[in-house]
Amino acid sequence: MGKVINLFMWEYQDGFRVTMEYRAQETIKEIAPTLIPRALLVGIRTPEKKDSHKVCVEPENDDWEPSEFFNCYDQADAIYKNHPEHTIIYGDEPSMRDQPEKIRRLSVLQAVKEVMDSYDSDNGTSTFCGYPTRVTGYHVVPVLQFDRSKFQEYPRLDHQIQYDRWKSSIGFLESVIEKILELATDALSEKDAGRYFLQDWPDTAAVLRKAGAHFCGAITCATGDIMLQEVFDTLNVISSLPYEGADAVGTLAFRQSGADSPDFIVEFENPVSLRRHKLARKIIEMCGENLCCVYVGEKGIVGLCESSFEDVEMFVVSFVGHYRWALSFEGRNLMISDYGVPKLPAKRLKEDRFRSIGRRVFPHAPDASLTHLWDIVSAAIEQRKGTLIVISGGAEREAERLSKQSLGINPIRLEPKHVERVSGIDGAILIDPNGMCSAIGVILDGEASTHGDMSRGARYNSALRYQESRADTMCIVVSEDGYVDLLPDLKPQIRRGEIKARLDTLCSSGKEGARKAMNWLDKHRFYLTEEECAVANREFKRIHEAEQSAGEMSIVYPDFVPDPAMIDSYYLPEED
Repeated sequence: MGKVINLFMWEYQDGFRVTMEYRAQETIKEIAPTLIPRALLVGIRTPEKKDSHKVCVEPENDDWEPSEFFNCYDQADAIYKNHPEHTIIYGDEPSMRDQPEKIRRLSVLQAVKEVMDSYDSDNGTSTFCGYPTRVTGYHVVPVLQFDRSKFQEYPRLDHQIQYDRWKSSIGFLESVIEKILELATDALSEKDAGRYFLQDWPDTAAVLRKAGAHFCGAITCATGDIMLQEVFDTLNVISSLPYEGADAVGTLAFRQSGADSPDFIVEFENPVSLRRHKLARKIIEMCGENLCCVYVGEKGIVGLCESSFEDVEMFVVSFVGHYRWALSFEGRNLMISDYGVPKLPAKRLKEDRFRSIGRRVFPHAPDASLTHLWDIVSAAIEQRKGTLIVISGGAEREAERLSKQSLGINPIRLEPKHVERVSGIDGAILIDPNGMCSAIGVILDGEASTHGDMSRGARYNSALRYQESRADTMCIVVSEDGYVDLLPDLKPQIRRGEIKARLDTLCSSGKEGARKAMNWLDKHRFYLTEEECAVANREFKRIHEAEQSAGEMSIVYPDFVPDPAMIDSYYLPEED
């Protein structure tokens, strides 16, 4: 028997949502691998439709409780009646004719956003809503939702930048999400929306390029130069041009007209437009250490000055090689463009994650030692080249064993200021949990790993092989592009009480009340003991076999099986 949808809008709604979620996940993972977007459709019945649910939610059986949205119909109607757009008089008949529908869609969007804002506040999520589209008597809003803590790890501006009536995007990631939702809105307007959705979606690089161009509109707003359009494409062209065989390396700062002028080392009589690609590229060649080109709104490149601009509210583009450039604001890296395809800067390793895993790998290491190790790792991350640090509980023993494939040294306490020097040769730096260094330039060994990644370099894969064969070892792999891997990549710790609470809910609830507990346990099955797995299997079977309405959809979960990798260190201490 096929799936029966109670909150029905149109025949392809489930396929549309699944495909939208899949496409969003495929796009987002290219720039933010830790983020997994979830998709939702919310439909608000149009005023002329009278014979169906006022509000529909797809999916209707998930963590979202459909009833949370049921007030959206009345709320959207109230917003519509008092919407300020009703007072606007347009000078053309088509705009006046379309005005009621425009206001209705804006009202639906506001009503759904109000529900999602409340949900985000209670559930630690970040939710984005697309523009509503009419589908068979419903205004359908496409929605993407993210885990807030992971979402906030990625860089963005502190606030949108506004010039006149234009507002910038707040970040490249947000621009990508906006473009995905725009594509979903466009797809909803097609006949039989969802039937051919998979075929019509553009490739990931095209979506990222559109998002990069959109985010670079912030430069236009910041300079106040409305003629500075297509700046993303312009910067790509300039970065791609060689000058006397050399790749583009230099810095370009964007200043607003009327801002205090810097002390120019060189000031041009005639400013140079960025559209003069070859001449602009030639000027970039004049940059050097602490010497920067300055673009002033509505004028162009006006000269060169000596400044880092790290503490100035200003966009800065750093050309870092052939067809590569990076965008920053107040010294904060926001976006990188590599051969015309933008991406987010490599996510930094956070101290709390380093300490969490460090305590689990070296449970007897004092906090002072972890602090010193973090200072060493931070120094390795800050340098502009790749390196590998191996922290081993048996560092001296390993230095002796690997003496034929390393440069042994008399053990010294490694200081952060020494890291750049000792990492100047190939191979790993070998230290113990107290920061004592026993060898440098170490060529690691290890058995082949089933978790190897052909897309990653030799440094990462050799560290993975080595670490997997040794329990008391951490490896910090710093790639040349700034990406940092911490091995072992342990799952987060949780409290045992969380598992017990979900199991108690499961045991005391019927199928409707148990849905959220079932979803939570399914996502956290790694943490369940053999006894807890048995309880979950028994209760899941009970709920699945409960009497169902004809055609009612039921999710069949795989059996819970204890994971052999699960150990007590994955549990946080219980709170008093």
